[in-house]
Amino acid sequence: MKSKILLAAMIVALLAAGCGKTAPTNTTQQPREAIDYHQYLKKTWTKRNEADNNSGNDVSFAISKIENGEITGELMVVGPAPSYPNASANLNGIIINDTAECRFTDSRENTGTIRLVFKPNNEMEATITLTNKAQDNKAQPPAGTFQFAPYNLKDIEGFSPIENQSFMVDLNSWGRVKFVSGKLTGGNHIPAVFYLTDEKGDILYSFQATLPYRVDVKAVSFEDVSKDGLKDIIIIVDDGYAGQGNVPLAAVFFQKDDGSFANDLKLDQEINDSKNNNDVKTVKSYLAGKR
Repeated sequence: MKSKILLAAMIVALLAAGCGKTAPTNTTQQPREAIDYHQYLKKTWTKRNEADNNSGNDVSFAISKIENGEITGELMVVGPAPSYPNASANLNGIIINDTAECRFTDSRENTGTIRLVFKPNNEMEATITLTNKAQDNKAQPPAGTFQFAPYNLKDIEGFSPIENQSFMVDLNSWGRVKFVSGKLTGGNHIPAVFYLTDEKGDILYSFQATLPYRVDVKAVSFEDVSKDGLKDIIIIVDDGYAGQGNVPLAAVFFQKDDGSFANDLKLDQEINDSKNNNDVKTVKSYLAGKR
């Protein structure tokens, strides 16, 4: 189940059109308090109760933008082990009275609607209705009404944070977020993992770090090394299992205009092969020379 959620958590996007709210007809009623939709953005929403999943397929969604009543994001469905078949769909809809009505056609040609109800206390309710089922039902969206909550660090089996390499940082369009370094200790391999989260530990972004298993995180730095006005991230780890003592390895994640991060594996290899990877200053000097 955790592998399915981790796979689903990689994907983010939603589309839309239109907005409206109706005023109370009873003048004695207190006006509805406007919901701050920002709290629902850039999170991976997963079913709160696994018992709700009566189809064998897991479903999650992410909302990337809400503006002028229009909502954009993506629906993700992941099937059972061992192959974990998946399907994704852009969601297009409008918000009226704190409820989004969206339509979708997924990558396996299932079509339907999803009704999202914005609820307090970091919760959402989603009702999925299929209007046309594809012949391929390997990753078919489950129909029904489900309760959702954000995917959180505490939901990751075996996750152990590295507190001295986790930092609050202002990352441009992300605003003030926490960069979290950690390790997954639940299996034979112990990979280093990296996330952006909010102050509650809700996961906003998962980094795809191609690093050896069992490395120790030595340094993290937030620098605009590409000089495009966006902060990039330099990560340096020590590989103590290379048979040569602690060998430093660097990885650089370049922030893009949409807030995602790109990792150039060829550039990382150049940095590491040239031995310009011992500390952040050396990596920055090497990248400045490349420009």
